[in-house]
Amino acid sequence: MRLLRLELLPPSVVGCHMPRRPSRNLMRALILFLSLLAPLLTSCGEEEDSRVWLKGDLHLHSDHSHDARDNPLSALVPLAESLGMDYFVITDHDNHVNGKLTTWDDPHYRSDAMVLLYGVEWTTGRGHANFFGAERFEHERLYALRESSGEQVAEEAARQSLHFSINHPIGKDLWEYGFDHHFDSIEIWNALFLAPNRNRDAIALWESLVMEQGRRIPIRGGSDCHHQEGGEAEIFNIGNPTTWVYARDRSGEAVLNALGRGNASISYAPTAERLELWADADGDGKYELLMGDTIESVPESLAFDLRVEGTHPGDSYRVLIIKDGETLLEETVRAVQPRLTLTFRDSPNGRTFYRAELRAEPPLRHLQTTLPEAYGDMIALTNPIYVGYP
Repeated sequence: MRLLRLELLPPSVVGCHMPRRPSRNLMRALILFLSLLAPLLTSCGEEEDSRVWLKGDLHLHSDHSHDARDNPLSALVPLAESLGMDYFVITDHDNHVNGKLTTWDDPHYRSDAMVLLYGVEWTTGRGHANFFGAERFEHERLYALRESSGEQVAEEAARQSLHFSINHPIGKDLWEYGFDHHFDSIEIWNALFLAPNRNRDAIALWESLVMEQGRRIPIRGGSDCHHQEGGEAEIFNIGNPTTWVYARDRSGEAVLNALGRGNASISYAPTAERLELWADADGDGKYELLMGDTIESVPESLAFDLRVEGTHPGDSYRVLIIKDGETLLEETVRAVQPRLTLTFRDSPNGRTFYRAELRAEPPLRHLQTTLPEAYGDMIALTNPIYVGYP
């Protein structure tokens, strides 16, 4: 849409005499003109997309967790800032302090460069979950529900306006509270993609939940970083992986809102390539629907635009488009610029979801690791665009 631009010209330019006091008719005409113009200016403003991409790590431990004594908060904040993180959260184990969190009172838990969230890893014998808030919250109430049902936990999280995210649902800390209750997101990429966690199985579980329950379930990543010394620190650290969110502004509320909407993608490192998946919802040639969004009515066909930001000229990538858990399209492309785009069209089969993956050998320029093969070939993946989902 073209914006209207108004210029006030001096009388000498328009060749007329401007009276010292405007006449009543002139004032009425001016008021009428401005009243007609206001809706146009408002609609123009509504179409502007002022959102920003923000990156961070949504699963981190500090020396306030007993199994992360060599991960001091005094070192983690500067490290995250040096990696260019936009938001930051520590999710220490609550069972190590009997539910009485000490992380938030640590004087080192502050930053002028990053948006700070408040978080915790709810650590039980039946599974782990992270709770996120833009402000401090009453975690003792959640800690008291360790032996309760998933529904009760979800109700308390909602009462406090918290983001409830299930951690590494498959593996040694299997999630046993069920998936029928409400939760806001699920961690499908924990630490290294291939080991030690079963991330591919977590993705398969998440896709089956989306299709079986017929609801949108946002996904995220988290490094689960515990150490700055020893073998783990030599293999991965903060931001492996990184979760990007498309937020309305740089605030904790905006970060969590974007995460809860699924307007997010995951990359294996803070400086790695980033994926965006868009769709043209109304066929006007503009891609206004972002991953995480939904079209409730099912169109005959739908056009998509996949954007890969931060590619390296000369590198080869495999782009995969996944439709309802199956590969719809796979293309091998060689980057010639720092940005790749791939457009495609498909006919949804009733209720459908589309997501994208970017595969390649992870370039060592993004890593300081002694075990690059543990990263596998997964560079980045997106949340889905949904069709026919509420």
